[in-house]
Amino acid sequence: MMKRMTLALIAALAAGLFTTGAYAEKSGDGAVTHSRDKPSVEMRVERMAQKLGLDDTQRDQVTNIMTAAEPEFNALREQRKSNRDRLQAVDADSAEVQEIAASNGEIATQVTLLKTRVRSEIDAVLTEDQRAELAQMEARRAERFDRRRGRRSNQS
Repeated sequence: MMKRMTLALIAALAAGLFTTGAYAEKSGDGAVTHSRDKPSVEMRVERMAQKLGLDDTQRDQVTNIMTAAEPEFNALREQRKSNRDRLQAVDADSAEVQEIAASNGEIATQVTLLKTRVRSEIDAVLTEDQRAELAQMEARRAERFDRRRGRRSNQS
């Protein structure tokens, strides 16, 4: 039994070593970005183009939409990070906790509105079939997320 577990562990480690390169990609400046990093606009558009069969015009339009929204997403991401940092620096019974919580709620609202706007703009570029396929892709991603989240909560 112990020998099987050891062999399984070695096989898993070896598989991880050989597949790590598949999850890394060089960017235009030569830097390597990994799948755990936030994918660039270009990477996300390329994935959409492959999965949905975007033509060149659609690809350009989606790139423009996503690129235009990127500064807004980055600003909201920075605000969330700032709030996390502030929260770690205050006492739990501090009045500032309430302020940070309210700010987090406002940021979440802004992210939802921005995502909805971007999705609407992208939907306007896609054909009916592409919109349906995108909806299915998102449903599958949400299902995977829920399954992973369920496993994490069961482990706690």
